[in-house]
Amino acid sequence: LDEKERNLEERSNALDEKKLEIAKVNGNHDATGDDLVDVNAGGKIVSAKRSTLTKLRGTRLEALFSGRWDKKLQRDCRGRIFLDVNPTGFRAIVDYLNELTISSEDDPPNPPSVDDE
Repeated sequence: LDEKERNLEERSNALDEKKLEIAKVNGNHDATGDDLVDVNAGGKIVSAKRSTLTKLRGTRLEALFSGRWDKKLQRDCRGRIFLDVNPTGFRAIVDYLNELTISSEDDPPNPPSVDDE
């Protein structure tokens, strides 16, 4: 069991090193959770802390806003990250992540939803 744990830890460390290498080439290796990220989501501007957008580890959202891909992301004319998504839906996700950050584990918020339009 100890050998398997060491192997797993080595693999995890190698993955972290690979992420850092990717960030140096394709992204912002100085990215921190306190960074304010402006996103043009389908024409609506949404600002959030990077730590909020990356709250759910292992998700595409976490990978997208981790900073590792900042140089590769599409930008609008003002340099904001552009996502061709439903702005209401994206705002609902960001609001949920904010609520998740401030809520207790015993009383998590309901998952996001958007009214039918």
